Amino acid sequence: MTLTPLDEASIEVVTVPKGKILFRQGDKGDAAYIVNSGAVGIYREIEGRKLPLATVRRGELFGEMAVIDGSPRMASAFTLEESTLMMISVEMMSDKMRKADPFVKALVQMLMNNLRSVHDSYTPKSRSLLDSVNALQRQSEMLGKFVQNNVDQTYKAAIDAKLKTLDKVVQELNQIATDYREHDRRENAIPNITELPPS
Repeated sequence: MTLTPLDEASIEVVTVPKGKILFRQGDKGDAAYIVNSGAVGIYREIEGRKLPLATVRRGELFGEMAVIDGSPRMASAFTLEESTLMMISVEMMSDKMRKADPFVKALVQMLMNNLRSVHDSYTPKSRSLLDSVNALQRQSEMLGKFVQNNVDQTYKAAIDAKLKTLDKVVQELNQIATDYREHDRRENAIPNITELPPS
């Protein structure tokens, strides 16, 4: 991304320690971020449970939707390791949008609406073995919630028993994938649930 000298003067660069919460789901959007170095984890809280969504790395943007359309943050963000971030303030973003061509502004708003509408069903593509195991765990949790709310009691007990067996297998796979992590050269696309900050 090419920045003008004026843009560079308007963007704050901050170094954030590991484990720092940058914003929480439901917060008002005050800035978007670009990762200069380090890694940031993104997660959502659904019915009291944390759902890992993505790991954002160097050169990637996050937190932009709430800044552009003024809606609450859809997810929480925290640093997985010490990170240097470029902060693009809501004031700077608003100024850029005001000066943009009306067609471009309308197009951006449509894009934001589309992204928000598919956000709940979005699943990042797995990059590592641990990513794949985490994805399996999320699918198991979603299936469990669906069964509790939509399946007749006659079948619920049998399915619950199978899900408990699956959960045990997933936990064992997670341990294997964690042990294998040092041999896997691919970076995780999704933070491990054990890396998420406490409530």
